[in-house]
Amino acid sequence: MDHSRNIADILDGVGLWSPHVVGEVNDYDVKVANVEGDFVEHVHEDTDEIFVVLSGRLHLDLPDRTESLGPHDVFTVPRGVLHRPRAEPGTRILMVEPRGTSNDGTEQGLTGERLS
Repeated sequence: MDHSRNIADILDGVGLWSPHVVGEVNDYDVKVANVEGDFVEHVHEDTDEIFVVLSGRLHLDLPDRTESLGPHDVFTVPRGVLHRPRAEPGTRILMVEPRGTSNDGTEQGLTGERLS
């Protein structure tokens, strides 16, 4: 990826819970997604998962509590921790994950559409 991109423009054209890779850092993907409603409860056994809220509100249900994030809040779910993301309408997030990490911790999950 050798040119700049506007995250808002990219997110204007994508559906819910469908991550898009907007950049790369070493062996990591920088992904953005529009999120709303409930996502499946899941775990990433081999990697932490960082969430940066760009707009809206994201709630992360963890085994012992719920973390509620607003715009510009950051939270890392440690590897091996069960979590369920929930989001209010209009929520947009950014994530940084090792290349090939799926959104639900399974081999069948979405790893993020790569933009050229």
